[in-house]
Amino acid sequence: MTDSPSRKVRVALVFGGRSGEHSISAATAAGVMKAIDREKYDVLPVGITRDGEWVLPSGDSARFELTSGSLPEVTPEVGREIAGLAEAGPVDVVFPLLHGPYGEDGTIQGLLELAGLPYVGAGVLASAVGMDKAYMKLVFAGHGLPVAPYVVVKPREWEESPSAVVDRVQAQLPSVVGNVTHEIGVHIDQILDPKIMVIDHFRENPSLVVRIFRDFGQRELNLMVTFGFVF
Repeated sequence: MTDSPSRKVRVALVFGGRSGEHSISAATAAGVMKAIDREKYDVLPVGITRDGEWVLPSGDSARFELTSGSLPEVTPEVGREIAGLAEAGPVDVVFPLLHGPYGEDGTIQGLLELAGLPYVGAGVLASAVGMDKAYMKLVFAGHGLPVAPYVVVKPREWEESPSAVVDRVQAQLPSVVGNVTHEIGVHIDQILDPKIMVIDHFRENPSLVVRIFRDFGQRELNLMVTFGFVF
């Protein structure tokens, strides 16, 4: 990066990805493309398909906006395929907009650290711990923060004794179950039938976190902060 006052900072927006939150990531990128100051920043959209291919789509945000008819998708057809950021030319800073595993969990942060590229957001360890709900709870508890009751179910436990897992979850009702590495709003379900619910989640998730809702009538609140306002 030079000191020329006329040179814009080149920002690579990385989005899409291999997780189940692919479309949400693409929609996030569309929002950033629309909001970013083009007078200050030279924007380089970098999309990752569900199969892990990297492509260079145009800067047309409309292609990746959420619509009532369909969800946005990064496909090989949206732009030229590249082997990695090095093929995209010089980049001053990377703005990872990936949601879920393979991006928000420290993986792309580690890649960028190895490449020596500055990036926006938390580092490798904070991203990994913040993404894994089981380890996040351990870190919180280790620092004396109150943590609601929970149970972690791992694939090996299910493989060795499905009935024991079902009984264990059944004993904790009412509860909700979620993947340890997905966001709050994705793959979270109230447990009605423990056997069906656990089988359904293990089809794509490495481990499950069963959050126990009892004794203190808690509610889970999701807050969105934008432009200084909380909704």
